[in-house]
Amino acid sequence: MNEQKLINLIGEIGRLLLKHGAEIYRVEESLLRMCKRYNYENVEVFALPSYFTLTIEMHDNHTYTLSKRTQQNRVNLDMIYELNNLVRYVCDKHPDYDCLKNKLDSIKNMRLNMPLIFLGYGLGTGFFTTFFGGHLNETIVAMFIGFILYFFIWLMEILEINNLVSTLLSSIVLSSLAIFSYKLNLINNLQSTIIGCLMILTPGVAITNSLRDIMGGDYISGMARMLEALLTATFIAVGVGIMMLVLGG
Repeated sequence: MNEQKLINLIGEIGRLLLKHGAEIYRVEESLLRMCKRYNYENVEVFALPSYFTLTIEMHDNHTYTLSKRTQQNRVNLDMIYELNNLVRYVCDKHPDYDCLKNKLDSIKNMRLNMPLIFLGYGLGTGFFTTFFGGHLNETIVAMFIGFILYFFIWLMEILEINNLVSTLLSSIVLSSLAIFSYKLNLINNLQSTIIGCLMILTPGVAITNSLRDIMGGDYISGMARMLEALLTATFIAVGVGIMMLVLGG
């Protein structure tokens, strides 16, 4: 087995964990456990939200360092779940390179359940609007806004728009739709509709992961993710504020 090819494959698992929003401690622990399972004793891992370095003392006693950088996508819990299962499989079964590569390729080729996500956007905005005091008409309008928001965010991802800019534009779009609905007398409670729709954009996972990283001792990564979450919340507020001023909601 080519040791460098195996380590590069292990590093790819770590990169995908980072890319899809896993906590820093999970990435570092996964890399350490997999390397230990292949009998690499002197292993050092340093990870940040978009970068990690893996240094290993090879079996022939020379040192090999692997660095990987990734641009984080939106959080994909399905992908994190499958990668976690793969890490457990490696630690339990000790697969060879070809077996591990085949399993990783099958995970990388997983497709998102787009109809389910589409439905989730609509139901999420609708239920949150009801929770914040909306009536049936506000709930229905919020669901349609959620469906439109899904396609808009999907377009932003295809165009590879920066996450913060995408969040700003998304908040502008949903605020505009809600205000126009209010002016057309389709809804009576504008605030509950806007707040309910905004909950889809709220960086809840980013805040949770930042707190878990901080409590786990990864202060740099935790603060970086907390800053990202605060910036996201700020861009949401700015987008809504702009449209409230422009359209007079």
